[in-house]
Amino acid sequence: MALPCQKNCALYREGCHKACGQWKSFQQKQALERQKEKAFLREQREIYAQLERQWYQSTHPCRIY
Repeated sequence: MALPCQKNCALYREGCHKACGQWKSFQQKQALERQKEKAFLREQREIYAQLERQWYQSTHPCRIY
């Protein structure tokens, strides 16, 4: 897998990404985006589960005899 900076960076050399400030910044941005995406998906999953419970309760009312 090629590094995203490999083709665009004039200072690229083998292994330079390990000490490159731009690469570390890129990695931090990627990590932040992944965290945001996970939080969004978690929130949507919770909303869907709540709607599903509400639907189930409305279609399967508790019957007391």
